[in-house]
Amino acid sequence: MTTLAIVDDHAIFRMGLKYALTLAKDVKLVAEGECADDAVRIAREIKPDVMLLDVRMPGEDGVAALRRLLEATESQRVIMLTTSDTEEDIFQAVKAGAMGYILKGAKPESLIDAIRRVAADEMAFPKEVWDVYKMRSEMRSVSPREKEVLELIAKGCSNQEIATMLGISPNSIKIHLKHIFEKLDVVDRAEAVATAMRRGVIQS
Repeated sequence: MTTLAIVDDHAIFRMGLKYALTLAKDVKLVAEGECADDAVRIAREIKPDVMLLDVRMPGEDGVAALRRLLEATESQRVIMLTTSDTEEDIFQAVKAGAMGYILKGAKPESLIDAIRRVAADEMAFPKEVWDVYKMRSEMRSVSPREKEVLELIAKGCSNQEIATMLGISPNSIKIHLKHIFEKLDVVDRAEAVATAMRRGVIQS
């Protein structure tokens, strides 16, 4: 019997998951939570074989929770369960140590199969998700400062305004933009913002 925990902030969605799990007689739900602190507590105290963890939760997100709970118990097997298929979310989740990544629109059979595979210490990533991870991992990452610049560009700020807000020179902004364009493989500010939003580097 595989023991399972679900951490998701939507109670109705958890109810739907529990109903879907009735299809699997070899999977037993032993804990539920709705935030990052719940995930860490469950990993420490209950130690389920597999945990389903939502990527997007209020406060600390699922990827940050994943990092914390893997520090608390290295043996925890985690499947990220989410509506998000953005490149950045996928990349950060796999990089942090997730063993699976399942979209909430997946069929119950696919979810149950993923739980069984992860319980057996196998990875459970749909091909399209793994392809996104491989592509993203081969790209140069945008730095925290470059992300700040992108977010301000998205708000319509000029180079001078961004320089003033960040306390750096306008020439430094030009250098950051050059690096951003290279990393995102774009040619102008509008394309940089659109690409960063599509990939999940910044939020729309």
